[in-house]
Amino acid sequence: MREFFKKRPKFAGAVLATLLFSTSMAFFDINSFLYRTSILSYPEHAPFDGTTYPVQKVPDWVKLNDAERDFAYSEIDQSKFIETPFYDPAILATTVDSLKWGNASDDAVRNAKITYSVPYLGSYTLDGVEGAGSHPAVDIKVPNGTPVFAVANGTVVKASSQSSGFGSHVVLVHNNFPTLDDGGANTVIYSSYSHLGSLLVNVGDVVTKGQQIGLSGESGTATTPHVHFQIDNDQAPWHPFWPFTWQEASDAGLDFFGAVNAGLGKENAIATTINPLKYVQNYLGATVVVDEPVVIDEPVVVNEPVVVDEPVVDEPVVIDEPVIVDEPVVTSVFSDLDSSNKYYEAVTFLIDKGVISGYPDGTFRPNDKVNRVEALKFILESIQADLVSGQPPFSDVEAAQWYNDYLYTGYEKSIVNGNPDGTFRPENPVNKAEFLKILFLGMSVDINPIVNEASYEDVAVDAWFAPYFAYAKELGIVDAQASQIEPSKDMSRGEVAEAMYRLINILQS
Repeated sequence: MREFFKKRPKFAGAVLATLLFSTSMAFFDINSFLYRTSILSYPEHAPFDGTTYPVQKVPDWVKLNDAERDFAYSEIDQSKFIETPFYDPAILATTVDSLKWGNASDDAVRNAKITYSVPYLGSYTLDGVEGAGSHPAVDIKVPNGTPVFAVANGTVVKASSQSSGFGSHVVLVHNNFPTLDDGGANTVIYSSYSHLGSLLVNVGDVVTKGQQIGLSGESGTATTPHVHFQIDNDQAPWHPFWPFTWQEASDAGLDFFGAVNAGLGKENAIATTINPLKYVQNYLGATVVVDEPVVIDEPVVVNEPVVVDEPVVDEPVVIDEPVIVDEPVVTSVFSDLDSSNKYYEAVTFLIDKGVISGYPDGTFRPNDKVNRVEALKFILESIQADLVSGQPPFSDVEAAQWYNDYLYTGYEKSIVNGNPDGTFRPENPVNKAEFLKILFLGMSVDINPIVNEASYEDVAVDAWFAPYFAYAKELGIVDAQASQIEPSKDMSRGEVAEAMYRLINILQS
């Protein structure tokens, strides 16, 4: 989402902030997660009784001065707030050239366009047109520290904080809810609230309609304060869902913004998401009790945007046609891995959690091969396994090796068992088949051992690794569109990170 406000051309132009989205999720203890979902499950929430807006008040944007537009929620005089505008695609598609200043109805249109900067299935061109892109949510522009509320009764299934992607975000599951078009139907939907500044709930909490769940911010890769509000249906493989991958955008010759603007993956978004504001507004009729909002007096600042000093002018704010930034904001943890790299999200997530690391020279080397003990170490670190000290019972593993405790732990947990000749070959590159077996066993994922149909042309149904590829394909951990998968091909550091990232994401969803 880019900043809407811009000075008249005769004055110095403001630096327009941009939002770079990339899919992400929070780290969690996989063992406790699997136990919770398989044994305890999540507590049930109250039955459906209608909806409310995720944000109850927004600034009267056209009446704020330059300084106030950068204020936090608590710093803006409450008289300058209005009720959240009605989300109307026809109004949002109005061109700014057709709007006049000093006209109350036109000002209302401006406020709606500013508040709903990127509509459902919209683009980043700020034209306000639904269906013009593949953005699967509605971006709601609000000041830092704005109270954010649960739109309906639900249970918290995700409450994440991280430095990239969706940043701090909350996902609620809503069971036995009506569909968008049928109030008598029962389905499962997931509402998500991303780029928050503070979280006020935890996984497993039962929340009610209108209960405050957080404060807005600009966490993750957002560079302007807003709430990315999304509703997924039960067909989405994870939440919040994103309709295309970096690789798909790269294959299409598009950068991130270009991919959204071109509608890349729109069919995926249509199949797995719901117009979130249309859904909310469709069921607003029930009585709503909204929490007394909790606010923070000091501004919530995450990744503070770059600003430039400008002369103060006593002229009305002018909303010009947007300036389109062709390239996304580029951030980099390593010198050889910027945000356009297809493994960027997976690597930065695992780096943040201490699962993997780079090299002393500041590189990650995503294309370097991973050996067998490195792969095992990554997986054991990701599940925070308690290491068991001991000498691995393999003839080619000497005493006092750095990896012995990892290898012995993997052996004791039946994650690895070596080769028929009694060796382990720890420094051999790990291939796809070996890695999938270690990955699924290490993360305690049950695999159906019976395979009736080949998942790939080069994976025979009776091969020992066939069950692992069949399930990995079903989950989307490996390329589901490929005809061949090359099971004996060595894995790179980037591929290992991506596979782990996808499985963790799916398990949490």
